[in-house]
Amino acid sequence: MTWVELHYKATAGLLADPCLYSTIRAGRVDPETGETIEALYDDAGQYCESIAQRLDAFHTDEYPANDMMRYLHWPDDPQMEAAIRDKVRSAHVTVEANGATLYAKLELEMTADLTISEFEAFTKQVECQYRDGWGAEFELITIPTSDAPIYLRLWHDDIAFFTGAVKGRFLEQRRQERAALQSGIRSRTAPAAKSAAKTKKWTER
Repeated sequence: MTWVELHYKATAGLLADPCLYSTIRAGRVDPETGETIEALYDDAGQYCESIAQRLDAFHTDEYPANDMMRYLHWPDDPQMEAAIRDKVRSAHVTVEANGATLYAKLELEMTADLTISEFEAFTKQVECQYRDGWGAEFELITIPTSDAPIYLRLWHDDIAFFTGAVKGRFLEQRRQERAALQSGIRSRTAPAAKSAAKTKKWTER
């Protein structure tokens, strides 16, 4: 009998839905001053089509294409870079709406799944591009819409990444967090409203 020892490496689970999602920030801009006049928070989904079109068309001399794989680099780990580039052939930025909430969506063309360590290295480089590279350049432009121009920030202090494989669970968790936050706000404002009503009754006597 011949025994064969098998070794398995955990993977990121990207092949079934090869997309990397992340949270964004957006807001309306004054067309005359270029200053932000209103943060959109969870209401940017209505501008999904306009933003997606602008992302697809955006280019500069330094960033001539909407493909993050042209700008991602791992100079301190050439072996990691070779492994990731062999598996991820392209990574195009767009957006996707879930209800009123908008998320960045990195569409990946892949030949094989990433290991967990490769996925972590890949995500860190994507975050760097969103913060200091391609995304930083895109943040400088305004996006025309049917009402007011808006801006899109792919990077922010609380950015969260999630894959298509866990998308449902992530969105449900966010929904529960928003519901808890709204419930907390209502519970804090309710006593003040009751107190005001009681004061009014006493003053009317």
